[in-house]
Amino acid sequence: MMDSKFVKALVHLDRHERNRFRKFLDSPFFNADENLVLLFAFIDNQLAKNPIFLPERETLWKRVFRGLPYDDVRLRKYLSDLLRHLSQFLSFDHYQRDPLAQELILLEVIRDRKLKGLSNTSLKRAKTHAANKPLRNAQTYLQAYHLQRSLFEIQNFEEDRDLRSNIEEISENLDLFYLAEKLRLYSDALALQKMTPHTYRLLHEEEVLRMTERAEYQQIPAISVYSRLLKLYTNPDDEENYFSLRRFLSENNPLFPRNELTEIYSTIINYCTIKINYGSRTFLSDLFEFYQEVVSQDILIEDRSFSPWHFRNIVTIGLRLGEFRWTEAFIQDYAPLLPENQRENALTFNLASLYFYQKKYDQVIRTLQSVEYDDYTYNLNSKVMLITTYFESGETDALFFLFDSFRAFLNRNTELPEIRKSPFRHFISFTKKIAKLGPRDKKGREKLMLELEAIPNVASRAWLQEKLAEA
Repeated sequence: MMDSKFVKALVHLDRHERNRFRKFLDSPFFNADENLVLLFAFIDNQLAKNPIFLPERETLWKRVFRGLPYDDVRLRKYLSDLLRHLSQFLSFDHYQRDPLAQELILLEVIRDRKLKGLSNTSLKRAKTHAANKPLRNAQTYLQAYHLQRSLFEIQNFEEDRDLRSNIEEISENLDLFYLAEKLRLYSDALALQKMTPHTYRLLHEEEVLRMTERAEYQQIPAISVYSRLLKLYTNPDDEENYFSLRRFLSENNPLFPRNELTEIYSTIINYCTIKINYGSRTFLSDLFEFYQEVVSQDILIEDRSFSPWHFRNIVTIGLRLGEFRWTEAFIQDYAPLLPENQRENALTFNLASLYFYQKKYDQVIRTLQSVEYDDYTYNLNSKVMLITTYFESGETDALFFLFDSFRAFLNRNTELPEIRKSPFRHFISFTKKIAKLGPRDKKGREKLMLELEAIPNVASRAWLQEKLAEA
């Protein structure tokens, strides 16, 4: 039953949402089939007891429809109907949360049915909702366009020649939506081109960029943000543009919806990460401050879950900056929000990283030896951490044994492509050579440093460079 499309969608709703869906099903206006109410009630109660288990279909049927012979076709039809109702509920629930959208649709109805007597009240409410809406993203101007368009179509400007048409307001809001959304699409296209083999040709790019440079458009939050975001891709050396964007967002992030902020922040994080990989300490500190700001606002929590990638990135940056107390508190506070299937791996690995930076090498070894990682990324990096720990603590026998066992692990693993194995093979080779160097072998260290610089892809490069730089 857990593979049912309805159940897969339902588990993403919280308790409050599921209670409202139950009321939705109970309403004869939306649903006239009592069997759907009974089936949902059983599924909902079972998931409340155990969110990852439901009985098999025949067992479920017997417990809901007592005395009736099992009918697989009918059960599938019920589940399909529940999914359809759930889709309607989600759409209706979203609609109810946006009073301006409700008024805009009502204005369409008023126009189509020629109910002009209702228009003044509805227009007044729509204008009030528009004025009170805090968001100033592209969709804000699209809704403003629809509002002004409805006013234009309801008012008969041709008959009453003394009335001044609002056609300028219609055009202005359409322009603002178009320009802001175009900039966002250009940014999305460049982001996708960096991650995929596809290229995208979007029309009028030069004209849009030229227009949005004008001072009056830079006062529009959505245009200002996306024009600067786009420059992160097109002119990455303009660091002042980055800091300008950061300042603007810190002051104006309430103007954008949560899902849009997540996209914007991901682009900023990727930009900082690239700068850090080129050795910028300034961007390391700034990204840490940015993460602290974002974490405090719960921006990175999606579907009540914290991203494992962001979790590890935050820990790594905090440790590199020596922010041990804050980082330890972050690990303990946010590990419970990680996806359940990755939680234990992430918690143990990141705690081991904390102990390593604190030079608590015995705790690193105990933590990493107590768990077998089922994720290849954690598995490989935990072995790197063990090697560096044995090296730092002078455990020579354990170190050379791990060299051989790690290399054997890479050799026998057929699921990992060679491109994933190569950085770790290089790491083993360099660490082994460093371990064999004499304490005063300056020429040997210089030679190895040159070799390291010549190879682009080596795991834990910064640590290797640190060991080679030691006298």
